[in-house]
Amino acid sequence: LAFVVDEGTTAGDLIAAARDSAGPELREMRVFDVYRGEGIGEGKKSVAFHVEFRSPERTLSDEDGRRLREQIVAALADGFAAELRA
Repeated sequence: LAFVVDEGTTAGDLIAAARDSAGPELREMRVFDVYRGEGIGEGKKSVAFHVEFRSPERTLSDEDGRRLREQIVAALADGFAAELRA
């Protein structure tokens, strides 16, 4: 998942909000790229994350993954005006 956010937004804040929204099934979320430049906009950056979902109780379905992803996208949009980068 990659998000365009204001330059002052920290990856740690994004991860904390994602964890709050997705709960314990979000097992890992770590930054693998930060991009500033053409196509992003003045005062903005793109932060890309490796995301891993897992449940100790059951196998997660594709629908579970989609739901968790949508929860994270919505939480970061609401909390940071983050835009999912296509």
